[in-house]
Amino acid sequence: MTTHAPHGETGSRNRRGLRLTSRVFWDMAIYMVGLGLVVGLVFPPFALLLGVPEAIAHRPSFRSACLLAGFLVGAMNYALCRGVVGGRMEVLGGHLRAATSSITSATETGDWSEAVFERITIDSNDQIGEAGRAFNSLLGAVEGRQELENRLRYQAYHDMLTGLPNRARFMDELAEADRLRQESGMQSAVLFLDVDNLKAVNDSLGHEGGDILIRMLGERMTGVVRDTDTVARLSGDEFAILLVGPGSPHQAERVALRIIDSLRAPVQINGHLARTGLSIGLATSEACAASGIDMLRAADLAMYRAKTGGKGRLEVFQPSHHTAMLQRDAVRAELSGALDAGQLQLHYQPIVDIPTQRVIGFEALLRWRHPERGLVSPLEFIPLAEENGLIVPIGRWVLQEAIRQAAEWQNRSPLGRLRMSVNVSVRQFQHPDLVHDVADALARSGLEPSLLTLEITESLFAQDIEATSRKIGLLKDLGVRLALDDFGTGYSSLSYLRRFPIDTLKIDKSFIDGVATSLEGHALVAAITQLGQNLHLEVVAEGLEDGDQLQALRALDCPLGQGYHFSRPLSAGDAVKLMLIGKKPAAAAGIPVPV
Repeated sequence: MTTHAPHGETGSRNRRGLRLTSRVFWDMAIYMVGLGLVVGLVFPPFALLLGVPEAIAHRPSFRSACLLAGFLVGAMNYALCRGVVGGRMEVLGGHLRAATSSITSATETGDWSEAVFERITIDSNDQIGEAGRAFNSLLGAVEGRQELENRLRYQAYHDMLTGLPNRARFMDELAEADRLRQESGMQSAVLFLDVDNLKAVNDSLGHEGGDILIRMLGERMTGVVRDTDTVARLSGDEFAILLVGPGSPHQAERVALRIIDSLRAPVQINGHLARTGLSIGLATSEACAASGIDMLRAADLAMYRAKTGGKGRLEVFQPSHHTAMLQRDAVRAELSGALDAGQLQLHYQPIVDIPTQRVIGFEALLRWRHPERGLVSPLEFIPLAEENGLIVPIGRWVLQEAIRQAAEWQNRSPLGRLRMSVNVSVRQFQHPDLVHDVADALARSGLEPSLLTLEITESLFAQDIEATSRKIGLLKDLGVRLALDDFGTGYSSLSYLRRFPIDTLKIDKSFIDGVATSLEGHALVAAITQLGQNLHLEVVAEGLEDGDQLQALRALDCPLGQGYHFSRPLSAGDAVKLMLIGKKPAAAAGIPVPV
């Protein structure tokens, strides 16, 4: 097919061609005439010296012959020079055209990785040589741009700490895997891996130790996958692996189990042993297509289930995970307004003196009475409040309400001075306003500080030890008591009991469950009780549910207990009835429900 340029462009190109042709013609004419005149006019007088007879030298025909010879020599010399110079210029022009084409293409596509440039070999110092040097200098600048583009492209698609692909690169690979599934039914699977206890490693070994751990985990992951699989670091403590091809779901499960097994033993970091693990979620293309959710999100949901189910384990995505996620999102959205709407309530579970079975205090437990769903389990909404930070204002309200209620009961209770225990989450403890909130609530209510017990968990000691120690000191200066909740289930260390001014140990329900039925369970509870007595710490058995457990605890001289055997958590009104009649009201009896 023939294309025609517009008339204006054609005319312009013709005029440029005419000007170039005229310039070449006049250059050649001037050169010829100049040399011809020199030879034709200057040479004849010297011809006599060369032996040419004078009669011949002065003939007009001799002068004309010299002039013609000058023209011919000039023409040949010009043609020779132009051929040599023109050839060198053609080489230079070829390099310029090739470089221009590469630069134009790279500029249009934004991809400089395929741009190829060839330098000119310089063999002279004339103007053409200078032009060649200038061209080579230009190429140096362009190649520098090419190197910069390649470096920026690498940084845009790779994690700088591990050298692994980053989230952007992983999402591109994931999109390609989804395209293959839609076009040919190609199987694929995604593993979402979250590092357990990375913050504890950072706190104990510094961020350099944490970086070493992250690099080591990346190397272990790449060591157990195929060359065609993609291992990526998505964020600080999150990794993902994409496997594409037949059998990918089964291969992904084998990879996950190998990675988990490789971390069962402690790892060595800068001469120190550190224990870590990975919570892993697995999602397959088939399951995600049926549920209408992308694989990375599905694997993330499965990982969340693995982490909440005990950490260091593999969970395979199920459609129920997606349903649970939608429910959590709905709860999370409604929880933000529950406090302002007055939907949050406190229930109070008695703490009982085991030898006398007399109520000596209560633990305040948060409840959410939803206008449509009824009473929402704390296990359902408290972790969500921890995630989005609502636990801080909610915890502040719990402190104020529980302390106010305790102060009110002091004047009405026939049982004497009643203690009030309030749980403080890790996130609430770390908030800078905690000490002020406690002091303010005590001042407003008039409650004696020694009647308030703040319950903290052992996971708090995996954080900044120095900051934790300072804040515990400030709380003790207020005169409140501190209890270590769920003792034995977290980062237990006898050094914590010696270092921090703890007043009470609360034995976790998982140990109390076996105190009357298992020799090991009985021995564990006996050891913790004896430890508390030796360290002059009060001991409370949590989750006491039947008479056999009560008898076993009485035999072990465990002083205090709480659980459904005595009473389930009560509303404030029912708690008052319990104090007045000395036994649990009828509304408190029945089948136990989760606390």
